[in-house]
Amino acid sequence: MKKAVIIVGMIALAGVASAHEACLVDMNKSPEAKLRPVPFDSVSWTDGFWAERYVQTSKVSLHRLWELAADPEMGHVLDNFRAAATGKGAHAGTNWQDAWLYKWVEAAASVYAKTEDPWIMERMDEAIALIAAAQEDDGYISTQITAKKKPRFTEPREHEVYNMGHLLTAACIHQRMTGKDSLMQAAVRTADFLCENLGEKVWPSYAHNPSAIMGLVEMYRQTGKKKYLDCAKLIVDSRGKKPKMGGVFSKGPGIIGTDLIQDRVPLRKAKEVVGHNVFFTYLFAGATDVYMETGDKTLLPPLERMWNDLVQHKICINGGVSPMGRGLSLGGDPVVEAVGASYNLPSADSYNETCGQIGNFMWNYRMLAISGDAKYADIMELELYNGFLAGIGLDGESWFYRNSLRLQEDYTELLGGHNFLPERVLPGRKRICCPTNLLRTLAQLHAYLYSVDDAGLWVHHYGGNTFEGKLADGSVLKLTQQTAYPWSGKVVLKMDAVASARPFAVRVRIPGWAKGASVTVNGTPVANTPKAGAYCFMKRKWAAGDRIELDLPMQPRLMTAHPKAEQLRNQVAVMQGPLLYCVESKDLPEGKAMDNVCIPADIVLKTAPASDLPFGIQVLEGHALYRDAKSWEGELYRPLGAAALTDLPIRMIPYFAWANRGPGGMTAWLPLSIR
Repeated sequence: MKKAVIIVGMIALAGVASAHEACLVDMNKSPEAKLRPVPFDSVSWTDGFWAERYVQTSKVSLHRLWELAADPEMGHVLDNFRAAATGKGAHAGTNWQDAWLYKWVEAAASVYAKTEDPWIMERMDEAIALIAAAQEDDGYISTQITAKKKPRFTEPREHEVYNMGHLLTAACIHQRMTGKDSLMQAAVRTADFLCENLGEKVWPSYAHNPSAIMGLVEMYRQTGKKKYLDCAKLIVDSRGKKPKMGGVFSKGPGIIGTDLIQDRVPLRKAKEVVGHNVFFTYLFAGATDVYMETGDKTLLPPLERMWNDLVQHKICINGGVSPMGRGLSLGGDPVVEAVGASYNLPSADSYNETCGQIGNFMWNYRMLAISGDAKYADIMELELYNGFLAGIGLDGESWFYRNSLRLQEDYTELLGGHNFLPERVLPGRKRICCPTNLLRTLAQLHAYLYSVDDAGLWVHHYGGNTFEGKLADGSVLKLTQQTAYPWSGKVVLKMDAVASARPFAVRVRIPGWAKGASVTVNGTPVANTPKAGAYCFMKRKWAAGDRIELDLPMQPRLMTAHPKAEQLRNQVAVMQGPLLYCVESKDLPEGKAMDNVCIPADIVLKTAPASDLPFGIQVLEGHALYRDAKSWEGELYRPLGAAALTDLPIRMIPYFAWANRGPGGMTAWLPLSIR
């Protein structure tokens, strides 16, 4: 029987910063990081959209997900750890149920760093005691294996290494944000276990859902122990070394060696993205971390190649990176929650698991850090507002697992469990990965707004906030960002206080969609304002009271897809600023079918406040066309007949806000009508 024991004593760490200097992803000493993170507590939300969402995250979502984890009937998460620790009780839920608690602790530590809420500390201590009690003597921890008394590492789908990877990341964040080493003690034992076993004893592709790469690299950054970096590199280097021959009909160790886990071809030789959205985004994010620390030049070209393939051929307009729910890869392997062939971009059948878009967000953040290229920040913004924000309800306590781009109005029930979610639901014992992944991401979002380099400050994303911290040369800067973004393209950066002996640079991102943007300093236009999709560089001797003003045009844009994307031919989607918009059947007049709404090429759309939606949401209103058509019941094809096109008032809401007013149909892509 295990005992819940926390050993008192500090883990020896290399250059650990105080809680007030801690960074979310600690790239400060990474040799290949062009941009450095700012301390976690140097940025605070003040007002506007993200300030309100942050309050909801810390006051509602964090508490609700703890309640569900502690509920034996809903999450059963805490009871799983108790069962593993005591040998009494049954395990319930998924094979990755442990990660619920690890990601919750990571989010809780992040919120605690800003609020110092004693309730949060008490719950974290309770969770960590359970984790320590459930851990095996050699550092192994996976409650479904221990509680069920199953042999270790017999089936990759048990997600043993995946769970442990999230423990490592959570421990690093917990120590940085709280200054305590209670969870780090468990993480060191687990990281040591992985280093001792991944390789000859356990094939590294058991880290098929490779959160462990990022976790091990972060442990290396936190402790200075190079063996953790070596183990992370081993996982990356082993990918594709033992391809499973024979496709569907082959035998072998489960999913190892298949396209599903990007494991049929070594990463350095891979030509395209294949397989499960979380598996490949976590792999690429982790490989970018490994490159950042090792400078292994053979990793960068395939990472850039994979990024280009995904963004140019396989990503949905909302940032979704698993258009295909299930099917076969081009190599003949069964895949789920995956990308498909180039330009295979369905709407109603698009899957787009929330965690995959979060994985893409994390990968692009790392690619941004090594390059300073605004295209990566553009993808981060796409994912933020459209890829994964839709995954949490406006109430802060209901979630989507998947994010399709069209839902028919006539559904009658939840079909296929987590494979089809027309209504927002609680995670329960099945849909556990996305809620806590969203929780930690939104709790940490302010850490992604700024970076520094030797020249000065980089501003990546916009929202009402303050930055107060040091630049690389020791200059002290206090800056306030004032904006109603994403509803307005007006952004003001005001220098509240500057303590610098010399000029320094400020770079502000001009989003790729913001054609015609302008930037002024103290009312004077910046002469070298770049085109959209780049950073505007301004270097001068800054002083308190200086103002940088961005004017990002916010006109609605009708978006079309590549002609090879056959499912999207002759259709348009509507975007304004960073936001994708959609039509919900609830906003159509009674008796009007969503499928018969057409968008004229010359449509005029105007913004209006949404009195029925929170967070200052603005909708688009205008006049579309409606094609009257008789029912298709019993018919698959019929002759084209004359159909009257009549005027139809239309209301479009941000895509992230759909499915918050009860069940109904939705579409982001609509037929185009050219009059």
